[in-house]
Amino acid sequence: MQFEDKFFEAEERCGYHVSAKMKKVWAVELNLLDYFDKLCQEYNLRYFIGFGSLLGAVRHQGFIPWDDDIDVVMFRDEYEKLKEIAGEKVGFPYFFQNSYTDTMIWAFAKLRDSRTTAIEFPDFPPEFHQGIFIDIFPIDDVPDGITMKPIIGQMQREIWLSIVEPERLKALIDSGRRFALEANLLLELLRMPVRERMKMFEDFNVSRFETSSRVNFLTDHFMGFPSMLREWFTDTVYLPFENTMVPAPAAYESLLSCLYGDYMTPSQIPNMHEGIFLDPDAPYTQYINKEGV
Repeated sequence: MQFEDKFFEAEERCGYHVSAKMKKVWAVELNLLDYFDKLCQEYNLRYFIGFGSLLGAVRHQGFIPWDDDIDVVMFRDEYEKLKEIAGEKVGFPYFFQNSYTDTMIWAFAKLRDSRTTAIEFPDFPPEFHQGIFIDIFPIDDVPDGITMKPIIGQMQREIWLSIVEPERLKALIDSGRRFALEANLLLELLRMPVRERMKMFEDFNVSRFETSSRVNFLTDHFMGFPSMLREWFTDTVYLPFENTMVPAPAAYESLLSCLYGDYMTPSQIPNMHEGIFLDPDAPYTQYINKEGV
């Protein structure tokens, strides 16, 4: 992807100072998005710009000035295809990171540039990939109370709990707590290696695909964030985003209103760059074992 020299200049956006360094970070992420887009086009995979990045596309025609990443979303069926394709097609300097390709257990994936640095976990070993990234979120069916009953959502939650809080789940079973899934099945899950539990979680979600009128990224759903209507994703429009165009749900106004309320008025300007060490010019392996990261 080509950038004009002016792109890398520091500037004020919405009263927020965007540094020249952050512009270089953005450029790395836009290159990752371009690579991801070409991969999806080659294999006819459908995706959308999502969450804060969708908000940025609509409100700022690019990054939210105080944001430092790019989010994309895919329906579960496309996401599972991507996992298979990426394992064969994505190679250095890029790295497709998920629960099966690295040591972290996540409900989503990241596409990273290994020539750069975005250290969130300084105590992790150097072999854990921590280059600058874009986030890729699977969108799953969640209960709508009609075609997909609440008990299915309870099952989703219980399987996820076996992955992220196994000790808590075991304690709840021992206390006699009633679950949607049988206690014996949950105990069997807890005896499995964690990646097998993750596979069970994903397979369960695949089995429920297109059974509900409502969808969400599941860990957001578990935390009480509002679900979205599947129909909002029926059609695609392209929106400007910095120096490119990105696919967005045609009903993005309804989607953003659902997620953020009055989305066109910034309610605050947080600093989202704290807590992560970024260097667009050097690989993370140069930093990970050094003090001060």
